Parts: sequence; C-alpha cells; structure tokens
Amino acid sequence: MSPISGSVDSSDTSLSDRMDEWISRQHTLLVVAQESQLQSDQHKVVENDADLIDYPIDSYVLYTPPLGHGNKLLHKHRGPYQVRGRKQSIYFIEDLVLGKQIKTHVHKLRPFLFNPQRVNPREVAQQNEQEFMVRDIIAHRGDHHRGSSMEFLVRWTGYDASSNSWEPYKALIHVDKLHEYLREHKLRSLIPREHK
Repeated sequence: MSPISGSVDSSDTSLSDRMDEWISRQHTLLVVAQESQLQSDQHKVVENDADLIDYPIDSYVLYTPPLGHGNKLLHKHRGPYQVRGRKQSIYFIEDLVLGKQIKTHVHKLRPFLFNPQRVNPREVAQQNEQEFMVRDIIAHRGDHHRGSSMEFLVRWTGYDASSNSWEPYKALIHVDKLHEYLREHKLRSLIPREHK
C-alpha cells in the first residue's frame, strides 16, 4: 500500500511497540515507588505515634541505647530484653544478662522476632553482649565493708578451673550466683536492694 492510502510503516510499528514497553515499565516503576512510599509513611506514623505500638508484658524487644551509651563494636539495637511493664509510651524492660531494669521510651524499642522452639532469647542476649555465664562463685577477697574493694573468684559455665578468674564486685552485682554466694557467706549487705 502506498503512504497515501494510510498504510503503516514497519518502523512506526516498532516505535509504537517500544513506546508501549516504555510506558509499561514506567507504570511498574510508579507502582513500586508508591508501595515503597506507603511502607515508609506507615513506618513513620507508627514510629511517631506511641499508641499504635504495643509490646505485651513478657514479650521480647530490641533496645537502642542513647548515643554514647554503647560499645561501638556491638550492634545498634541491643538485646533482646524482656518487657516487664508499661506506663503509656514508657516501657520497663529487663536486661536478660544483668537482670537490671531499664526505663525507656517506646521509640527506642523494636520487636525481637524469633522461633521459640529453636531460639532462647537469654542465650542470644548473652552472646550479643559477649558475656560469659557464671557457673559458681568460689571465693572472695577484699573488705566486705567496702563493696568496691571486693573481688570474687568465678568459675565460668563451659570452662574448666584453669579459666577461673577474679572479677570485681561491680561486674557481678546483678548476677544471681553472686547473690546466692553472699547469702551463704553472711554477706547479705552486699546484695543490691532490688535483688533482696
């Protein structure tokens, strides 16, 4: 057919196909961008509205300590920690390694997702904190009237007696095995009030 009779040139068809493909790709990019923006917007809403977040009591969370309060070699989010209480947007979480409680705003928390049949949160917390588990307290030295001068001979879980070490009172202050030892040796005054 001649151009006058309205025939379509093959180069025009090729151009039309390429335009259709380009429009299809643009549409795909727009859909992906919209989904990404929606997820980002939802995250920001949740992050800025404490009422939309709920960590049940006894659930496990990750905690982001304030700047300057962490070891730079460890992860930004620490833990897991266990939720022990809540008052509006303030949560009380327990350090599973040291046993102490931390008061923090909900924005410093993230959910700790795990399979309870395969993962023990306490073991993960110990590993993340690079802590050893105290098996027993064997002996003590120092002035029991000044806790800061006290040291305790520790046997570590999973290690033999050659790995025993003297550790300062401050490093063991929240460890249950220390509290047991102090009770047995009539040194109850060294047990912190929250553990009596």
